[in-house]
Amino acid sequence: MMLRRWGTASLILFLLTGCFPSMPEEEEQVVEEGNVNEQEQVVEVVPQIITPDNYYQSVLYDGSYKHGESRGFGNSVVYNRLDLDQLEMGLTRIAQQHFDPENYFFREGQFIKRNQLNNWLMRYDEESNPDGLNPGLGQGEDMRAREESQPRYLSHILEHNYLVEDSNGQLNLGGIVIGLSMNSVYNFRVEDEQGRYYFYELPLTEQAIEQEADRIAKEILNRLRSMEDGAFQDIPILFAVFQEQPRESVIPGQFIAKAIADPRGDLDRFQRLNERYFLFPSSEANQEARNEADQFQRFKDDIQDFFDTYLGVVGKGRYLDNQIQELNIEIPLRFQGKAEIVALSQYVASQLKQRFQGHYKVSVEITSVSGNTESIVVQNPDEEPFIHVFN
Repeated sequence: MMLRRWGTASLILFLLTGCFPSMPEEEEQVVEEGNVNEQEQVVEVVPQIITPDNYYQSVLYDGSYKHGESRGFGNSVVYNRLDLDQLEMGLTRIAQQHFDPENYFFREGQFIKRNQLNNWLMRYDEESNPDGLNPGLGQGEDMRAREESQPRYLSHILEHNYLVEDSNGQLNLGGIVIGLSMNSVYNFRVEDEQGRYYFYELPLTEQAIEQEADRIAKEILNRLRSMEDGAFQDIPILFAVFQEQPRESVIPGQFIAKAIADPRGDLDRFQRLNERYFLFPSSEANQEARNEADQFQRFKDDIQDFFDTYLGVVGKGRYLDNQIQELNIEIPLRFQGKAEIVALSQYVASQLKQRFQGHYKVSVEITSVSGNTESIVVQNPDEEPFIHVFN
């Protein structure tokens, strides 16, 4: 396979990994991936410009983005779209701590095949599904009792691959990252003899979630190390545990732990991650994130003064180790014209500078009643806000 870096005519934005184009000199190199055999291909590395988020560059094969084996699978198994988005983007943030974006390139997971993933997510059954990672049904006098005695903890598995260029100009698989998305509430249904369904919820303790994640990660590690004739023995494999929110939550879940297995090594002990989301305004944010809650309320009052009708301005803040990392705000408009949107966007930018002076990213999305994005305003740390109004 030939690696071709894009020249000045290449201007493509990849939304999944957030990579933006730059203008590097064009060159050609040979690309290989360890012991994984593939036919010769032209491989293009998406160029990157410097952004505060430090996104990975993606890799194209014969001019096309290579989707993961599990593409679209998460929509069927993860109920809340907020959880799915945070699982995907948060996994790349955790990967950055182990695989430097300056040296590694991103590709969606290619090794856990779709049919394997489906079997792994289902319950274990000695005869019908010996590969199931969720426990088999427990004991009990009826199906509800059997479900509750052995709940399904694992919701989804997300795989990312990271490629690295060696001294010979070859790209090799340099790391695998596995996200384990775990239920915080087990939702299930039971059918009676008349064909009627009854729906139940079972809250799961964080201790049980962590124990199950540890067991599942070790089993997945063994399975990956057994694939491809041992090609993954010398590859570091990182696991990150994501705890989903209850189904109707308006904030996403969070990563609660991570652990890595070094080449030819066992899985290290899981390290706890202190990640959390707050909704603004909310009583919880007022109590536990008072500084940002006050800033948000003043900003909300500013925006409300701009209109003579009520606006339901809401925000979601992501915290790591009790420090805010980013704040996303949505301003929904019931009636609007383009001139009004431009004026509001300009006003928002001015108030961001005045109200939010911390070293974290603040983004504002102005939406219409139909849910379309009309404009965005972003203030990166220590930078002036910028505005984009959609035509």
